Amino acid sequence: MNYFQFIRANGVMVVFGIMMTALSSFGQTFLLALYVPFLISDFSLSNSSVSSFYGIATIISASLLPKVGKLIDTVPIKPFTIATTFLFAISLLTFSLATVWWVIPISFLGLRLAGQGLYSHISITAMSRYFEENRGKAISLASLGHPLGQAILPAIILIVIGIIGWRESLWLNAGLVTLIVIIFTLFILKDKHLQPEGGEINVSPGVSKEKKIRQRDIIRSKEFWLLAPNVFFIPFATTGLFFYQISIVEFKGWSEGIIAIGLSAYAVAGSVSILTAGPLIDRYRAKTFFPWYLIPFFFAILGLWVIPNTWSMFVYMILMGLSVGFGSAILAALQVEFFGKKYLGSVRSIFTSMMVLSSAVGPALYGIILDAGWGWEMVFPINLVILVPIIIQSFRAMPRFTRAKWKFKYKRIKARWQIHPS
Repeated sequence: MNYFQFIRANGVMVVFGIMMTALSSFGQTFLLALYVPFLISDFSLSNSSVSSFYGIATIISASLLPKVGKLIDTVPIKPFTIATTFLFAISLLTFSLATVWWVIPISFLGLRLAGQGLYSHISITAMSRYFEENRGKAISLASLGHPLGQAILPAIILIVIGIIGWRESLWLNAGLVTLIVIIFTLFILKDKHLQPEGGEINVSPGVSKEKKIRQRDIIRSKEFWLLAPNVFFIPFATTGLFFYQISIVEFKGWSEGIIAIGLSAYAVAGSVSILTAGPLIDRYRAKTFFPWYLIPFFFAILGLWVIPNTWSMFVYMILMGLSVGFGSAILAALQVEFFGKKYLGSVRSIFTSMMVLSSAVGPALYGIILDAGWGWEMVFPINLVILVPIIIQSFRAMPRFTRAKWKFKYKRIKARWQIHPS
């Protein structure tokens, strides 16, 4: 089944997945950052104060996600989505009505928990749980909402803010999110759309139906520690690099105008790699590709560090987009392959929490290094040094038969070369 056939057969679920990831943008850093200048002006705050509020809210959100996110294993997905939407809308309205500074971190907490955390969690959990043979395609299509939101929403929000003001734009955001999600969930998403593709949802391999997997058991498993470094690194590095992208451009001596073009290249590369990953996962399993997807990220950072030419920005953005896009599909599918589907909400909420936490740690750590005067000459090699052991340990996830097959092919090629060296 190709993408067109899959969309034709599962259009409602595909729209639901893309809708939830795209609307999660209202709780993501790249959109909330647009409101920072207005917060500084209206509340007489400093940049460090706003970033501290944001960081604290993100860390608290990460700590709450495992407890809240696992409820999707016991609460039907439609009421869970509606409840999350009300939290999201209330947070947006609270943000717009803020008159004292302490309301800002409370609003940030709701937006980070409901938007960045739970909306993405709902989307990918639904795609992972209700699809079996075409899980890769389902996850890839749903993940397209992220680059879609990044490409479209910032420009629209800036125009809306310019016309009606920043507070009023938040009212509009809250109204649109509530209206779109509630109408779709109540009137378009039917029970027939929420039937597992592969039949009844089973527990993970080796676990009896009577035994419940606790989150502490998940954290203690070898599969968790195999995935954890990869899950942590991507949002850690990308958030830090995007947060200080102007500083990077200044370090390289380039014009700031190159950033917008680079981000477009990043979005296109990410979308292409997401769509490429889906059929490959369905055919060969995610484990087969797990060790490889971070390698383009390594060369992206290496190229940005050592190549002085302007074109290295595009190489950097394209390679990073390929890694992030492919990795988002790979990691989501691997969580099902490693832990099964019955307790997927508990599993995904832990990893989503880790991703949210790492997105707060990245900018903070980069900021400390830069403030210490070490500069990007230190940040880039630190990222590379971290990446190498993560890539190496990822090969432990590769199926044994795949490694044996590659070794066999290598020996055949080597033998042919020895016979016909020319």
